[in-house]
Amino acid sequence: MKQAERLDQLITLLANGEFHSGQAIGESLAISRAAVNQHIHKLEELGLELFSVTGRGYKLAWPIELLQARVIENESPEKWRQSPEFEVKSVVDSSNDRVKELAKEGPLEAGFSIFAEAQTAGRGRRGKKWISPFGNNLYFSVYWPLDEGIHGAMGLSLAAGVALAECFTDLGIEGVSVKWPNDVYIRGKKVTGILVDLETSPEGAAHSIIGIGINLTMPEHVGASIDQAWTDLNSELPQPMSRNHIAAQVRASVLSALQQYEQHGLAAFQQSWRRYDCFLDKPVKLIMGQRVCLGTCRGIDENGALLVEDEQGVRRYFGGEVSLRAQDATN
Repeated sequence: MKQAERLDQLITLLANGEFHSGQAIGESLAISRAAVNQHIHKLEELGLELFSVTGRGYKLAWPIELLQARVIENESPEKWRQSPEFEVKSVVDSSNDRVKELAKEGPLEAGFSIFAEAQTAGRGRRGKKWISPFGNNLYFSVYWPLDEGIHGAMGLSLAAGVALAECFTDLGIEGVSVKWPNDVYIRGKKVTGILVDLETSPEGAAHSIIGIGINLTMPEHVGASIDQAWTDLNSELPQPMSRNHIAAQVRASVLSALQQYEQHGLAAFQQSWRRYDCFLDKPVKLIMGQRVCLGTCRGIDENGALLVEDEQGVRRYFGGEVSLRAQDATN
């Protein structure tokens, strides 16, 4: 049996949050007591917090609800239960990269997606690391072909952001907002990041992979390494909610948005963006390398460009190395 399979078995065994003796774990996994210790250390490297008590064994600091494809399917709106296909993976380097690999192996259905329990090389925009502890958050990637070529990708992250903002609001969360071009916030703290990877072929065909990381129950000891204000959904929900249910609602919301985007473009999302835009009509500064531009945010245009009004009028800014901050922010 491969080590990854044994780790999955160990996690499933410990998921209930009860103590399990080293001997019982060893017998269940058919490994030695020394190997049990090694596997426990591997789980800690994945961001799981465990207790070890002499005479009692090992337990997780709190129970975790593992993602289950059948449960997610049953919790989904009927329209999205049977198709498109999706998979639940345990540990991947990056859910986006895993979808890329599958796309190279053969054609994928539009909307094919992967949920991962953990990522060892999760990344955000501009190459930043996305903190991805096991079994606490949601890491979700969707394959979406671009019939109009690479130009059809402009605005994808904005459409997905609006979809997630509406989804979180429907779950009963207040104070949800979007930040151009790829973040969702709750009460001014980041809860979601979106990363769109684009690929083209020599024939001109193109497809996108929309990667979404959502803080669901971020452990404090892991979140301490995040360099900006953050929150998680379970801290903001009016009552506890099943992780699989949230996964189902996220998937359905994103798929519905992509379908709408394909039919109507970003214009279908502009009004909703204005409703959720955390910087609309507020002073902002744009940082583009060594260049800093000050002005007032005026929303987005039909192509997804950020509109900033300064003394010369309204200017349009696209993605790349542009970052957005309130003018009075210190970072």
